[in-house]
Formats: sequence, C-alpha cells, structure tokens
Amino acid sequence: MKKLLLVVMLLFTGAFTNAQNGFHQKKVTVLPSSQLAINGDTNINKFQCDFDTAFLKEAQQVYYSRKDSIMDFTGAILVLNTRGFDCGNKGINQDFHDLIKSDKYPEIHLEISKVKLRTKTFGVATICITMAGKQKFYEVPINIKDGEIAQFQGELELNIKDFKLEPPKKLFGIIVVKDEIEISFDLKVKK
Repeated sequence: MKKLLLVVMLLFTGAFTNAQNGFHQKKVTVLPSSQLAINGDTNINKFQCDFDTAFLKEAQQVYYSRKDSIMDFTGAILVLNTRGFDCGNKGINQDFHDLIKSDKYPEIHLEISKVKLRTKTFGVATICITMAGKQKFYEVPINIKDGEIAQFQGELELNIKDFKLEPPKKLFGIIVVKDEIEISFDLKVKK
C-alpha cells in the first residue's frame, strides 16, 4: 500500500510540475497506418527492416509546451519492441537482431524532446535514440501535416558504431553490412 501511495504521489507531483512549467497534457495514439523502417546496405545489396505497428502501445500521455516556434516535449517516447521488425527473411532477421543485441536490449526508444518549427509544415526535431543500451541525440528534419490526425515524416541517417554496434560479416567477411543505416518514418498520430 505504501508503494502504491508513493507511485500515485510521484505521478501527481510530475503532472503538477509539468502544469506549473506551462506544459499541456495530451493523450496521443500512433495509428496502425503508420510506417517505420530501418534501411541499410551491404557491399552486395540493400536491405529493409519494416516495423509492425501492432507492437506499439495504444495510447500515451505526452506533455508539451510551445513558445514561439519551439515546442518542448516530455514523455513523447516511441518504444519499439525489436520483435516488431521484419527484414524479409529469417537469415536477415537473425542478423539484424544479432546486430542490435535484441536478446539483451529488446526495445529501441525514440524520444522527441524538442521541435523547432521553420514553417507550418516543416521543422527540425531533437530526438534521443536509445539502442543497445546507448543513447545518442540527433537533429532530424521532419515534414508535418497538422489536424485531428497529424502526420510526421522524415529520415534519419546514423552510424551504428555510434551505439558501439559491430556490423555482421557473412561468408568469412565477403559480405559486410555498411556502418550507415537510415531510419525512415511516416507516423500518423491521433490527438
């Protein structure tokens, strides 16, 4: 009972603090029609690992504030269960899961902390990616369509070595995955 009371107090204090700091609360849902993929290259061909949005939470509370063209966020975390990625065949799936160490780290977190709006339909998001136990911040250009169902589209190129990951080598090193990968997303969000 004491633990439950402590959790309730912490949640209430966090919500009260966010309200005092000018943050507004919004319940959001990433819709199943959203798309997210990780794309990469080997020295022989390309691969694409699509994420099944059925693995996403139904809804979450997000706190945000806006001052001029800058929006700050708290709790805007997209949690990707690594089992949700499908690279097209069993062998590539296994290599992908070995690469991102999904046995030890079964989730990838994409947390939006800030968006600087350049126009009504374009901005730059500051995103913290947590993968394989390592965090890295990126600035990501995004296209925005506002409305009851908002849409956020963009692409982020990153180096897997930023997360201390080693690309797999196959056939005694003849086939090598390149260090650079791209995360592409087209997220449809119901507010």
